[in-house]
Amino acid sequence: MSINTLQEEALDTLIYPHERSLSKITLVLGLIGWLVLILGTVGVALVYVLAGFIAYIFAQSAWVASIRGHAVQLSPKQFPDLYERLEHCCKALGMDDVPETYILNGNGLFNAFATRFFGRNFVVLMSDVVDAMAQEPDGINFYIGHELGHIRLKHLTGHLWRMPVLWLPLLGAAYSRAKEYSGTSQKTENKAR
Repeated sequence: MSINTLQEEALDTLIYPHERSLSKITLVLGLIGWLVLILGTVGVALVYVLAGFIAYIFAQSAWVASIRGHAVQLSPKQFPDLYERLEHCCKALGMDDVPETYILNGNGLFNAFATRFFGRNFVVLMSDVVDAMAQEPDGINFYIGHELGHIRLKHLTGHLWRMPVLWLPLLGAAYSRAKEYSGTSQKTENKAR
C-alpha cells in the first residue's frame, strides 16, 4: 500500500459518519430544486440567478480584498512559527498546496474560518485566538487543522448546487453540523470519556 492510500484511509476515519450521505442527499435535492425552479419559471429564474451570482462575485471579491488589506499573511518571514505549524498541518492532512493564511484583528472574536474565491483557498485566524492559545500550541494546531480540514474535504465547493435545500431547517442544518463535526473521530471521543 502506498503512503497516499494509508493517508486517505486515516483521513476517512475522521469524517463524520453521516456527512457523505448528507452531501449526496443535499446535492441531488439541490439539483432537483434548481431544475424545478428553472422549469417552473420558464427560465426567468436564470436571469435572477445570474444577477445574484454577479452580486456574489462583487461581494466576495470585496471581502477577500478587505482581508488582504487588513490582515497579515503568514509566511516564513511574517509569523514564521505559525507558518511552520501551517505547513506541518498541511503535510499531516496530505495537502501539497499551502493555502494563503492570514491573521486578522479579531476584536474579541475567538474564531477562524476558511473561504474560497475563484479556485483559491484562504484561511483566516483571528488574532485573539492566536494570542489566547500562545501557551497551548496544540490549540492553535486544532484551529489551523480544522480550517484546513474544510479545504481538504472540499467543504468550500458545491454550495451553489445545494443552495435550494441548504435553507431547509433539518436538512441544511444537519449537513452544516456534519461538516463541522468531521475531523473528530468517534474513537477519539470515546477515549476522552
